[in-house]
Parts: sequence; C-alpha cells; structure tokens
Amino acid sequence: MLGDITVNEVEILNAYQLLSPASRREFRDYVRYLLCKQYKREVMAAVFNNKLLHNLFLSLLHLLEKEELNLEQVAKRVLQIKELYYAIFEQVHCKYSELVEDLDSNEVVKEFARNSFANLDRAIRSKNPDLIRYEIINFHQEFNKLSKKKDARNIVAV
Repeated sequence: MLGDITVNEVEILNAYQLLSPASRREFRDYVRYLLCKQYKREVMAAVFNNKLLHNLFLSLLHLLEKEELNLEQVAKRVLQIKELYYAIFEQVHCKYSELVEDLDSNEVVKEFARNSFANLDRAIRSKNPDLIRYEIINFHQEFNKLSKKKDARNIVAV
C-alpha cells in the first residue's frame, strides 16, 4: 500500500477481518454503493461547476452577439468546449473506475453531452446562423439547468 496507514484505516481493516464471508460481501457491496453515489455527485459537480467551461460558454455566447456569425470561430469554440467537457468527465470517471468494477457511467452527463454536441455539430454543418444560435442558446440553458441540480452544486462551508 502506498503512503502511511492511518489509525482509522487500521480499525477498518481489523473490523473487516472479523466479518464473516457473507458480511464481507455485504460490506464490499455497500462500499461500492457509496462510491457510485459519490462518483455521480462528483462528476456532476466537476463538469457543471467548472469555471473554464463557463468562460468558454460565455465567449461562445459573445460570438453570437455579433451581426456576422463567424462559423469557423463558433466551430472552434464548440470543439474546445466539447474536449474540455469530456476531459473533465473522463478524469473523474477514470478515478472511480479504478476502484469500482463495472462502474456505471453517469448517463445524465453523458447523454446530455452526446445529444447537445450532436445537435450543435448538425447545426454548424447546416451553416444556418439561426439554427446555430438556437442550438447554442439551448445548450447553454440546459447546461445551466443541470448545474443547478442538487448533485451538481458545490457545497461551500461558511
């Protein structure tokens, strides 16, 4: 094991050794349940409270305000958002997938991204400025809605 073992960890290991095989299985199931629950909260918070991602959205919305929509800049910004979004998701997912076998990926986060980026990609390929504006605004509104969900909020101690 890496690092120093704390007193609490030794207590848990000693208690685990005293458990019957059936109780050990229940304990592992419960720890898996807790890790999955924490994973879902952490991935939501990591993705939907990322300041850089919010700044990229604001700059994308700023591009929409211009009279002449620059498709190349919009496509570039959407690609940056997409890459950052999935990088954040993968970072948290990999952290937990090492600990939890057959980790169920957070479908809310994945489905939202898959649908939204597909709609944005389709709109950009159509080169229709009104459709592009609509899809970007819709994506931003849905992103903000998800960032306000209970699991996505950062809890700040006062």
